[in-house]
Amino acid sequence: LPTLNEVNGLKAVVPRIDRSLVDEIVVIDGGSSDGTTEYAMEQGLTVVTQLRPGLHFAIFDVAHALTTDYLIEFSPDGNCMVEQLADLVAKLHEGYDMVVVSRYLAHAVSEDDHAVSAFGNWMFSRLMRPLARFPVTDALNIYRGYRRSLLLDPDFGFYLKGPVLEPLVTGMCALRDLNATEIPGSEPVRIGGQT
Repeated sequence: LPTLNEVNGLKAVVPRIDRSLVDEIVVIDGGSSDGTTEYAMEQGLTVVTQLRPGLHFAIFDVAHALTTDYLIEFSPDGNCMVEQLADLVAKLHEGYDMVVVSRYLAHAVSEDDHAVSAFGNWMFSRLMRPLARFPVTDALNIYRGYRRSLLLDPDFGFYLKGPVLEPLVTGMCALRDLNATEIPGSEPVRIGGQT
């Protein structure tokens, strides 16, 4: 769970997470001053301080500190629906290397999209489709689970230049010919209202 002043989101989301689905919940915090880390520790979550600025480095750096086979990115701001977590984990157990909760499949909708994010996702998803064995619809979504080894790949660190990590995860899955899929999942408006 990447956080930066997300105490309200954590309070709304964390009590609803079925902890039997995961081995550990790690909060990677970028310097919160609103009680986020204190609340996370009260809830028994592991709290790690972010080493480098940027969400992409938060996820990349914490992945190197973990020992699990899989990593699930989950935004605690209300955008990621807790109800989808069981479906995501079930797909990982089926043997997929990456599972993305797509805001653009079936009847899923994004209540938080704006013109820039919608265009960015459309562009990255279109670029990935020729490479992938599956019809990528949501290359940008943070709500995903994947093999941690993807981030440990030396090429991944070399290519991690921009502010978002998720399209690179999708691209690496495609380039390495890994088994990936998407499941539908809506994206509610974020708690706190700030993108």
